[in-house]
Amino acid sequence: MRQIKVIDKNNNEFGRNPELINDMFKLRSEVFKGRLGWDVESDKGLEKDFFDNQQPSYIAMLNESDDIVGGWRAIPTTKSYMLKDIFPELLRGELAPEEKNIWEISRFAISKNRTGKSARVASEDTAALVSSFYSFAIKNGITDYVLVTTTACERILRYLGVNMRRMGDGQAMQIGVEKSVALWVKVDNNLNINPIH
Repeated sequence: MRQIKVIDKNNNEFGRNPELINDMFKLRSEVFKGRLGWDVESDKGLEKDFFDNQQPSYIAMLNESDDIVGGWRAIPTTKSYMLKDIFPELLRGELAPEEKNIWEISRFAISKNRTGKSARVASEDTAALVSSFYSFAIKNGITDYVLVTTTACERILRYLGVNMRRMGDGQAMQIGVEKSVALWVKVDNNLNINPIH
């Protein structure tokens, strides 16, 4: 059974659980720098960027031994965020949202060392972590998300039934080593995914 833990400025987990935050940065380094070969900074095995200095919320998925097996970062679009400030070309002509009920999802990562069951397209862990978008949104008054992702991850989200659209004219672009898109995700019951899909 997977446990979802939210770490943000409101629940004081930043002070109580610095090891978990470091484990998230380590997982990000393993996934984005190591496995995917993205052009991201990794210092002493920890991947952090400017947006981690803005008191984002972190959503961590833990296994039965309390080891991190996945996670993502959430930033309200009223702050600086990746789509608007790093990858505005992916907006493809659409204006970047700046509203308190619209947040950005970034740094979505799943460990290769997990033990969750796999489905044909999306693993049980992937479905469980995507489902956490819904629970986090309900608790924080979020009606929509935006995110920068790869076309491969877009296919997984579509397979899981997520209500989403490509932003702007809908054209994918090559960003580094990945074919990438900006997605607008609606928070509705389609996002409340049964992890055993």
